[in-house]
Amino acid sequence: MANWLIAVRHGESTANAAFARGDSMEGVRDADVGLTDRGRRQAARLAGALLALGGNPPRTVLCSPYERARQTLDVLVDVHAAAGYPLPPAWYEPGLRDRGTGDLELLTPQAVRERFPQESARREREGECAYRPPGGGESLEDVVRRVRSVLDGFGIVGEGGDGAAGGPWLLVAHDAVVLALRHLLGPPLPEGAFVANGSFARWRNSASGWQLADWNRTPPVVR
Repeated sequence: MANWLIAVRHGESTANAAFARGDSMEGVRDADVGLTDRGRRQAARLAGALLALGGNPPRTVLCSPYERARQTLDVLVDVHAAAGYPLPPAWYEPGLRDRGTGDLELLTPQAVRERFPQESARREREGECAYRPPGGGESLEDVVRRVRSVLDGFGIVGEGGDGAAGGPWLLVAHDAVVLALRHLLGPPLPEGAFVANGSFARWRNSASGWQLADWNRTPPVVR
């Protein structure tokens, strides 16, 4: 029987919408950023797309503790329950939180250039994977390490871990986390890879390991 891991990026958040307008969100904790109405509609469309996949429903649900991920999962739970396929209670895993950006938290690129002009040069010099924003920020390599720790803890990867116990799996998180999963489960990321709001990636477990079946798959655009 095929075993699957599905990773979801939350729907559009108020910060995503603000950044699209060129606005920073100072004074708001990243962990408290919720969904826009459009983001909730994206989550509902996503729930329908996951149900349409058929097969065995998730046996284990893991979710970032950040509000936008929790709200996305709430929509998935409601839609699945209404369709007669209730999801199990979720594990809220700190290791699936979004990338920490330290002093640059919820600042637009323009605001960063104005207030921290030295950071652009340092980011270019160190490279995106290794660059840690000032004030306790994380590099993408840091995100990969903590996501790996979560996967190890649930037996999805690691010594003796093949994802067989506890799957199928559903993870609801952030773009940095989904990119980290692609780094860990493969195949290698193409140049310029991104993860859209309200999208999902899906890996199938086989004798040769995890095989990517869907990447950045997004239901029809929600206005």
